[in-house]
Amino acid sequence: MIQNSMFPMFFISDALRRSLGSLFDGAGLAPQQASWRVVLDQSDFRLRRYGRQGAPAGPVLIVPAPIKRPYIFDLLPEVSIIRRLTEAGFSVYLTQWREQKSATADLGKYVGSLGIALEKIAVEHGRAPILIGHSLGGTLAAILAALEPDRVDKLVLIEAPLKFGEHTGALGPITLYPDSWLFGGTVEPIPGTLLDLASVAAAPDEFSFGHWSDAWASLPDAKALAIHSRVIRWTLDEFAPPAALLQNVVDFLYRKDLFARNELRLLGRLAGSAALAEIPTAAVIWPRVIEWMHGNQRQSR
Repeated sequence: MIQNSMFPMFFISDALRRSLGSLFDGAGLAPQQASWRVVLDQSDFRLRRYGRQGAPAGPVLIVPAPIKRPYIFDLLPEVSIIRRLTEAGFSVYLTQWREQKSATADLGKYVGSLGIALEKIAVEHGRAPILIGHSLGGTLAAILAALEPDRVDKLVLIEAPLKFGEHTGALGPITLYPDSWLFGGTVEPIPGTLLDLASVAAAPDEFSFGHWSDAWASLPDAKALAIHSRVIRWTLDEFAPPAALLQNVVDFLYRKDLFARNELRLLGRLAGSAALAEIPTAAVIWPRVIEWMHGNQRQSR
């Protein structure tokens, strides 16, 4: 069992990893982000805006995972979702999550915060934005879209799972860990290093060996190596999510699969995945996920 008294060790590890990331910066491997301005400043997030006012293609809201820094969307000018969208004429917004220590910062709190961001964008543009979410950020975006489909124009999910339970995938073994192992009865944020250890233990090929194979494949190409190095720098920039959020994700989604079963209730309302049928939706999936799904289907026959 991991007790609260052990958490400082993992937070120290988080600090060491961020220090290593700073060394990457000193070596000229810092992300080269486009300029932005803050248009909404809340206790749990900032809403960034990129591009010019009145862009013809309309608004887009990017939702990063609340356990990762947002600059993965803007590593370099040539590798930047944000720059491609602004060049295509969109007004681009991004939720920059803040680190939370509050015991009330649960799944409903994060979904509610996205609703505040949507309202701000709708007021500025007079129309609903396209919602783009990555990983857990995509899951949050989908839950909000299910709660309020009229406030979302289109939905783009990047490696964002919606169905869990037996389909949880590489992180499925985490659902078998007792809460005392994952949370230790704490109301503190969960150290990023602890999440990394749990992920590596669950799927070493995906969360450990894959980094090395990518690095080896990038060696002959200087541009590819520069991109890979910045991605590694991003993975070192750990974000400690609040225990309440992680507990909700593990219990409501991973274990009980409430969203896919149309039984998830947040903010006093039902957030059922069936409501997404009203919204044009695109999903970007890593090919190995499809391979895993086919393999799982063969085993179940």
